[in-house]
Amino acid sequence: MRHDVVILAAGQASRMGRCKALLPLSDAPGDHALSRLARLWAGAAACRVVTGFHAGAVEAACAALGLEAVRNPQPEAGMFSSVRTGLEAVLRSPTFASLDGVFLQPVDVPLVRPLTVISLGEAAASFPGAALIPTFAGAEGHPVFLPAALLPSILAADGEGGLRAVLAHLPLRHVPVADALMLRDMDSPKDYAALCELARGADSPSPAEAGEWLRLRGTPERGLRHARAVGAVAQALAQALARARQREGAAPLPDAALCLAAGLLHDICKGEAEHEAAGARLLARYGFPRLAAIVGAHRDMTPVAPASLTERELVFLADKHCRGGEWVSVAQRFDDKLALYAGDAAACAAIEGRKARALAMEAALAAALAPLAGAGEEADPARLARQALAPHARGPEEPSHERP
Repeated sequence: MRHDVVILAAGQASRMGRCKALLPLSDAPGDHALSRLARLWAGAAACRVVTGFHAGAVEAACAALGLEAVRNPQPEAGMFSSVRTGLEAVLRSPTFASLDGVFLQPVDVPLVRPLTVISLGEAAASFPGAALIPTFAGAEGHPVFLPAALLPSILAADGEGGLRAVLAHLPLRHVPVADALMLRDMDSPKDYAALCELARGADSPSPAEAGEWLRLRGTPERGLRHARAVGAVAQALAQALARARQREGAAPLPDAALCLAAGLLHDICKGEAEHEAAGARLLARYGFPRLAAIVGAHRDMTPVAPASLTERELVFLADKHCRGGEWVSVAQRFDDKLALYAGDAAACAAIEGRKARALAMEAALAAALAPLAGAGEEADPARLARQALAPHARGPEEPSHERP
């Protein structure tokens, strides 16, 4: 799909008291709202920034980022005046005839993920001619996609009630996405502080986002129980390993939030052939490369030394301790499979190999957690897994008949 982007950055930011477009989102040099959005929209045919208040500073940043600036002559007239300014610039473009549509992106919603952009693009192909608004759990967010055919009608409107009021009279569809960050703006210093905190973990879905993604993909209840169980165990193992390494002054510390997200989403493509690889491809495509690396490796893995354990190994082990939503020892998990495939010598040999590697990995984790035992803390991976699953306890579940 060929599209332009209009970033709306003309506001006065009276409640914020500072130019939102240039507010830093981390300590990294040049990491501000506008630069984040420039990276997000790097694949657009053209990306224009509507300026107004703070025009000098924003336009200088646009020049540094290679973005075209279009100044709103009357920014005090409200956001629809900026929408009009941006869309008129798109219509004047010599490439307008080749465009499928335009994304409208407020600069104060800078943490929109590729997941949302890709989902809107897919929906645009399925519903040509309709404006699209992304939603998370029913709440509307940004950006809005406008098909090229609707631009004249939008520009002919008086803008009373803003863009959403204009769109209410045009073909419109809502597109559910598993991205709560496309709801988060920064209208106040409190909003901005919260956004900076969210920016640190933006490359990993929250539990609510992971749950919504699984729901949108139609994951059955059994799959949801297993996902929650693996996420809980992976998080607990990561937290324990972090405590052990802190006691020893060792690094790196595992990312418990990443382990939780990977555990929740490790079977996102369950039911597809080679579902681990399919899940990794899906996550990478939607902008989650760290998750993809973990999910793609969760079925089988070569053991590593205790000092080399990462989130990948922790999620791998967490999965081996969960049969459906209940706890199981690593040995029993594989013994169940051996019983299922007792008549298939080749399958049993493969299962025995996977069992040996998983037990070796668990031994490596036990060694890495040894410093906790000296402090009177639980240091046994199996018991930590069982404790993590206590809130998820249910009745026994049947062994899975997945490939050996």
